[in-house]
Amino acid sequence: MTFKKSALILMFLLIILTTGFGQKYDIVKVIAGKGIVFNKDSIIIEKTNIKKTCKILGIKDQSNSDEILISQWSGFDSETLEDTSGTEWIKEIKYKSLLFEFASENDKDNLKLRWIKIKNDSLIKTYTATGFEIGDKNPNILAIFPIASKHDYVSDNGLTYNLYSYGISFQLEPTDDKNKRLTEISVHYIIDSQ
Repeated sequence: MTFKKSALILMFLLIILTTGFGQKYDIVKVIAGKGIVFNKDSIIIEKTNIKKTCKILGIKDQSNSDEILISQWSGFDSETLEDTSGTEWIKEIKYKSLLFEFASENDKDNLKLRWIKIKNDSLIKTYTATGFEIGDKNPNILAIFPIASKHDYVSDNGLTYNLYSYGISFQLEPTDDKNKRLTEISVHYIIDSQ
C-alpha cells in the first residue's frame, strides 16, 4: 500500500471517528431577548406559537392537549411597594434538553412563548450569538452582559446569572475548587433597565 493510500485511509477513519459515525446534532443558537435558531428555523419569544414550535422541532402538535397548568403568584411591586398577585395559564413543551414555556394571564387558548431553557445535552450543540457555548469553562459572562439594572442578578457563588436587562440567563456548576462549567442557558423576556 502506498503512502498516499495509507494517509487517505487514515484521514477517512479519523473523520469518521471524530464525527461519531454520522451522529446528528441539533444546533441551537441563542439570541438574548429574542429567542433561538433551532437548526435553521427561528423560534421567537412572544411570537412563535405552540403549533409552529412543535412543527419546527419535528414532534407531535401539542397545542390542543389538556396539559395546561394554572399558576397563582403573589409578591410586591418593588417600585410602589404594593402587594400584587395574579393567576396565569402555563404550558410546557419538552424536546430533548430544551424546555419551552408558554403562558398567558387571561387566555388559555392564546398562550405566548415567554421562556426557553436549554440544558447540557450531548445531542445538542448550544451556543449564544455572543460566543458562549454550553460546556465552556469559566466563561466571563459579565464582560459581555454587565449588570445593567436592579433586575439583573448574579449569585454570590457565581453560578447563577439572571440578566433580565438582556433577556438571557446562565447556570453554571463547579467542576473543582476554582473552575465552573456552563450547563444551562435560558432566553426570555427583557425587563427594561429603568
